[in-house]
Formats: sequence, structure tokens, C-alpha cells
Amino acid sequence: MTASLYRRRRQAGFTLIEMLMSLAIVTVVTIAMGGTFLVGYTAISREARAIAADTAISDASLTLTRDLQTAAAIPTGSITSGAGSLSLTYGSAAIGVAYTIDANQNLIRTVGGQAFVAARGMTSVTVAAPAGCYATVTLQPSATGAVAQTLTVGNRPGGCL
Repeated sequence: MTASLYRRRRQAGFTLIEMLMSLAIVTVVTIAMGGTFLVGYTAISREARAIAADTAISDASLTLTRDLQTAAAIPTGSITSGAGSLSLTYGSAAIGVAYTIDANQNLIRTVGGQAFVAARGMTSVTVAAPAGCYATVTLQPSATGAVAQTLTVGNRPGGCL
């Protein structure tokens, strides 16, 4: 037997070249999987922010529009996190309602001393009442990339034409 044939029969492992090739293949597969994971994570994260913003606007608009539509007079002003308050009264027994935004960006509705969270994730609420009986309410959710929503709310306590 020749020496090279004898060495080949004795060999019981991988060569350095084989190890480097397998490492290169594993690296390429890992990078491809990581890229796919990153794209999926980004899409899910973007969708979660959009859902949070939609939920915040929906929750805030339900309570605000109901209160503004039945208010004796439409208040104007702007509230942001930790600054400002929006107060109104409605009903024949003059029920007072106050809206604020706390440090956690929750829209707080206070009625008769009882406070509850009307909507989570709100940066600001602005009510502008031009002449007439319609108000423009702008809701800004706190979710990253969220777009402000503008609502037109009618108030007809004495009959507005």
C-alpha cells in the first residue's frame, strides 16, 4: 500500500475545508432566517401600533361625541398629557363632566367626582367650536406614526338650523 492510500483509510473526521464550507452554508441560512424574522416582526409591530391608535380614537370618540352632543354649550380648548381640562355640563339636573389626559396618556372622564379611563393612548384632544352648533374635535393618539382624527360633532340644545 502506498502512503497516501494508507492515510485516507486512517482518516475518520472532516477536513478543514469541509468544516469551513458547512459553516458558510449555516451562516447563509441563519442570515436568511434572521431577515425573514425581522420583516415579520416589523410588520406585526406596525400593525399593533395601528390597532392601538384605532382603539384609542374609537374609545375617545364614543364618550366625547355623546357628551358634546348633549352638552348645554360646546366648550372649546385643548388638553394634553398633564395639561388642561375640558369641562361641560348637560342634562336638566346639570351634570358636570371633565376630561383630562394623565401622565400615562389616558383620557380621563370625571363625572360627579368619579373618574374612569375613557380611552388609553391619547396625546391630545382639541375642541374648536366655530359659529353655529357644530364643533370640530381633533383626537391625536400616542401610537408611533398615528395620524390625528378630526370629527365634526353637532350640538342642538335649542334647535340649530
